[in-house]
Amino acid sequence: MHFGASYRTAVFCIIATEFCERFSFCGLRTILSLYLRNILLFSENASTVIYHVFIMGCYIVPLVGAIFADSYFGRYRTIRNFALIYLVGNVLMCVAAVPSFELPPVTCSALGLILIAIGTGGIKPCVAAFGGEQFHLPDQRELLTHFFSIFYFTINLGGFVGMILTPIMKKAVSCFGDDTCYALGFGFPAALMFLSIFLFIIGKSFYKLKSPKRNIMLQFFKCGTFALARSCKSSRRYDHWLDHARGKFDLKLIQEMKIVCAILLLYTPLPIFWSLFDQQGSRWTFQASHMDGNFLGTQIVPDQMQVVNPAMVLILIPIFDRIFYPCFAKLHVLENSLHRMAFGGIVAGLAFFSAGILELVLETTYPELPDKNHASINVVNTLPCDLTVINPFNGVQTINSSEIFRFKNMVCHNYTRYTIFIEAPLFCGSLRFKRHKFQLDVISVEYQIDTVLIGINSMDEIQAYVTDPVDFQKSISGTPRIRIAYIKSANRLHNVTVTLQNVAGLQDVYFVHDSSDSSLAVSAYMELSQGVYECKIGSNENRHLYERNFHLALGGVYSLIIRENRDRIEFVKLYTMSVPNTVNILWQVPQYFLISVAEIMFGVAGLEFSFTQAPRSMKTVTIAGWYLSVAVGNFLVIIITQLNMFKSQAHEFFLFAILIVADMMLFMEMASNYKFVQVCEASSSCILPEEDDLSIDLYDIEYTTDGST
Repeated sequence: MHFGASYRTAVFCIIATEFCERFSFCGLRTILSLYLRNILLFSENASTVIYHVFIMGCYIVPLVGAIFADSYFGRYRTIRNFALIYLVGNVLMCVAAVPSFELPPVTCSALGLILIAIGTGGIKPCVAAFGGEQFHLPDQRELLTHFFSIFYFTINLGGFVGMILTPIMKKAVSCFGDDTCYALGFGFPAALMFLSIFLFIIGKSFYKLKSPKRNIMLQFFKCGTFALARSCKSSRRYDHWLDHARGKFDLKLIQEMKIVCAILLLYTPLPIFWSLFDQQGSRWTFQASHMDGNFLGTQIVPDQMQVVNPAMVLILIPIFDRIFYPCFAKLHVLENSLHRMAFGGIVAGLAFFSAGILELVLETTYPELPDKNHASINVVNTLPCDLTVINPFNGVQTINSSEIFRFKNMVCHNYTRYTIFIEAPLFCGSLRFKRHKFQLDVISVEYQIDTVLIGINSMDEIQAYVTDPVDFQKSISGTPRIRIAYIKSANRLHNVTVTLQNVAGLQDVYFVHDSSDSSLAVSAYMELSQGVYECKIGSNENRHLYERNFHLALGGVYSLIIRENRDRIEFVKLYTMSVPNTVNILWQVPQYFLISVAEIMFGVAGLEFSFTQAPRSMKTVTIAGWYLSVAVGNFLVIIITQLNMFKSQAHEFFLFAILIVADMMLFMEMASNYKFVQVCEASSSCILPEEDDLSIDLYDIEYTTDGST
């Protein structure tokens, strides 16, 4: 068996089109969340919700694409028309990222994402089916199976290349006064989408084209509602509820709808799998941000770990296709697509069990945060002597010079006021206090960790300053986070700057505001690259007030506390609020390997099942149902995340592992009752009549656009 000459060119054009489309989509998706947060200034939570809503839309719209393909335009015109919408969305995203155009970036980006979701969603159910119908069945059944493996390989290859190159291009070029160029990051996917459309259109003369002969979706809806209404009213019982439509609707339509309903029923457990699979871009990426990315002198950032999945899929698909599946067939194991899907789902459960074990290890390195109805207070002594803190928590606490002490798990219901008394010796190092006692009222907030800095004011009195709450959250990229707290005791130094410069010469400068009296200035958290930084403090009066080197490690959250007295810098210390990442990021590889194996067995087999089992007139609708299960899976992730049922992320991973195993047990029970449909010539389904000895001829003659049979 082999390709005919026309099929070689047709299938090549379809696969090349899919490669470019996946490159475009995955490249855009990889940089989207950072664009929403860093450029459009949405919060991380809002960016996450927008991202998942966008992905959901991409997998809901396939229903619309299926309707157009099977009922109105046919697959070729549907792919072409939705691809043009897709291209317009890409261009809008690129334009929105160009400040010189002075267009509202949020509005343009929102419209661009909507058009992209419509475009990619309309294409999704059509491309695989359009490629599959280029084969003659059953003569090329084995070749068709290999096609779906190649098709899935192409999807992952395009995604893999797009996920690598698009972020590199975004970061390698500076534009419009920014050190990143999102206009180029979105513009390159737009160029790839244009190339995708071009490749698809030039292959038209080689395609086997078909046009819908009737509005199948309208007939499907009418027949289904009629049969359902009659089954509720009629006392007569049939083996299948659709048989109530006999006499009113064509027997062929009824028989095809039975097959589609059986397939869609099997799809009902599938969203659980996709709810696990799609967490690679959220929960697993957040997990990676808590890990050490150093490997052989290079730095792996958390979002780059997502590339491991398509890379492994590219390697494993040929191995499974040429080695494992033939061996399984000889042992009469995993012979059909439903068996492979069930086994893939269980492997996905093992992936999440592996992720849960890793998370338990990581949790030993996480900061201890207050529980419900509790709060904490950090007290930092910047003075050159020991302090005594009289408090309602442990009575009396001594805090040594430059030490930080945390009062943990203070009882706190929403907002609770506490009074603490701070006392220092009258002579504190070189300081002599005029007032060496201080009373401080602290309003604690539930779940919050406040920080109190003890210093001296311009009148030589002990003074306590309360900073903004500590944010222990590690950066999503895994880079160190640092904030600067500067205690100013008098107005003798002007235009004070704190400069952090790394070995590459890159600088981050914090400007301390001038004031006429004692005050505290606190910067926002800054994300810096790991490594050694030279800290330089200067002012108009003295450009070299202080110099010292600090090391910032991956995943660390730091507070740099500086205290000025008169015209000198008397205290500088870097405090580690969240310990740096110590577990290497490569420990995620086992779970990525397992989820990649699960994807191959589940995804490839699912696409093959969706195409080969569906009646010819409803293949696109069936594949759209497959993609709809992905959308529902994303929705489940949002729901479970918002419920916030577990304090430990590891427990949530274990819950998903248990859910998928139970779900696959249900799926296997449902699959055991499914009767496979034999695929016949011209992709029609040979359906053996179930009763009444009715001979139903489903062998339709298909016509190409030039009228030949």
